[in-house]
Formats: sequence, structure tokens, C-alpha cells
Amino acid sequence: MIARKKSGQTLSIKPVQSEILLPCILIFFGFWAQASELVTLNRLVAYVNTQPILQTDLEHYKKTLGLRSQIDPLYSHSALAEKGKAASSEEIINSIINDRLISKEFPKADSEVEQEINTIQNTNHISRQSLIDALRREGYDFADYFELIRDSASKKELISREIQTKISISDDDIKNYYLNQLPKHNMSHRAFHIGIISISPKNYKSPQAALKIAQDTLKRLKSGSPFEETAKSISDDPTASLGGDLGFLNDDQINPAIKAELKDLKIGQISEIFDDPSGRHFILKLYDIRSTETEQMEKMKDEIRGKLMAKEYEQQVGLWVERKRQSAVIHIEK
Repeated sequence: MIARKKSGQTLSIKPVQSEILLPCILIFFGFWAQASELVTLNRLVAYVNTQPILQTDLEHYKKTLGLRSQIDPLYSHSALAEKGKAASSEEIINSIINDRLISKEFPKADSEVEQEINTIQNTNHISRQSLIDALRREGYDFADYFELIRDSASKKELISREIQTKISISDDDIKNYYLNQLPKHNMSHRAFHIGIISISPKNYKSPQAALKIAQDTLKRLKSGSPFEETAKSISDDPTASLGGDLGFLNDDQINPAIKAELKDLKIGQISEIFDDPSGRHFILKLYDIRSTETEQMEKMKDEIRGKLMAKEYEQQVGLWVERKRQSAVIHIEK
């Protein structure tokens, strides 16, 4: 007992009993130990603005890759999806950061997510319980599905409002993609529709003057001048009156110098200036390519269009996200 005098009185203060103090100390250290374990488990790996990204967020992303590929409109055909579980932690963290930026710009309330899920159920004629059971069989929780649908809805709004009008895949794009996948030995099975502009030094005061005309002509073409009209006014090839149109030529009908340029051209493109052994300057335009495998290309047309659109979406979304990242506060732990 401790005694202390105050205003002529003696006050007694009882000591704290050890049987009370010791359990309190043990409880405190127990909480401290648990908190230490929690911090280790949920260490900060990055943050975007005021939102932390924890180690558990990273692990959860990896765990839901399969579900994400079915739901996320920007993930399924992305470079990250191709890597899958082989993707690095830094790549996944950056993907999470991008998702957070999109969700911030296009937030979705729980009621909107519920509406989206109800639409999916009605379309597939399944009940909520059937959906939950199907998710469990694949190793996922409904909560995982709910949050991925939320992210998906945000991304769909981004696509419809900011991206869709910037995407255009033409039939020429599809044909270029298909033909560029063929082995080089299949060149012999193709016919090329070519336009040509020829500028011969013998028709000018000097070789330098002819080259200058060729260079000016290429600039005009790259600035949008019609190839046919330019050929009619500049070219000294016999096809000048036809706008330089050589029609379709098979591989064995094409001059080796022209053939060398064609292999790097895509449909609709104009070549750089090149010369033949006599010193003539040429500029080509590749109008079209016919292939004996056209039927096979038609069968793959929708698949190719999907791939090209996914690539364009990824590129356009990347540009949008990059603009948002420039004004955001982002830090990734090393």
C-alpha cells in the first residue's frame, strides 16, 4: 500500500494486483503479435492516389485469372492474359492500378452490379443459386464474381464512351493480318494488284533533277495526293495513262526489284523510292492481294477481326489509362 498526505489526510492507493496485470500484458502482446503477422501478410505493394494495393490484392488477382478471362472485356485477349500465371508481379500490380483508375472514373454501385448479374442470369436461364454453385465448382466465391462484374461494367462504359468510336477494322486489315501469317514460300500462290510510278533520269536534265522529282512526288503522295492522278502527271511508265495500274500480277510475272519491295508492303500502302539496275526511280502502291487460300481466310474472318479489335482496344485503353496515370499519385514498392 502507498500512503500520501493531502490536506492533512492520508490517502491509500492499492497496488495493481499481478493476477490482473499479467493477463492484460499477455493480451496486449497477443494482439501485437497477430497484428505483426497481418502486416506481413498484407504488406503494401503499391498505392494509387489514396488507395493502397496490398499483397493479398496481388494474390487474389492471380487466383481469379480464369474467372477474369471469362468476364473482363479488356483482359481476355490482352498480352497479360497470354502470359497468365507467368506474368510478373509488377505487370499484375500495374494492371490493378489501371483497374482502379478506370473504376474511379466510371464507378458502379452495388445495385448496378446486381442488375448486371440479373441480366446474365436471365440470358442464361439460371438461378442465383445455380450461378453460385457453378462458381464454387470452379473454385471461386460469389464475392469474387460480384467484384469482377463491377470492374467489367466500369470497363464496358469506358469502351462505349471513350474507345469504341476510335476502333475500325477494315477488310484490308483482316486480309493483311491473314496474309502476313503465311510462310514466305506461299508467296508463289499470290497475285498482286500494283500501281507504279516510274521516273527515268534520261527524261531530265540530270540524275539529281530526276531524284528531286521522285522525292517531291513521294511527299505529295504521303500528304494525300491520289496515286492515280499523280501517276498520270508524273510517271513515264507506259501505264501512266491508266494511273500507273499494272493490274494483278503473279509472283513469276513481277520484276525482282519490285518483288523485293512488295514483301514489306501491306494493302493500301505506298512504298519508299527504290531503283532498278538502270537507275530508274520507282514508287509502288499495293492495291490488293489475291490468294489461293481465300476460302480459308473467309472461315477465319470473324476470329481475325476479334483479335485485331482486341489489340486496338488494348492500345486505345492503354493511351487513355496513360493520360490518367500522369495526373494520379502512383507508387510501386520495390
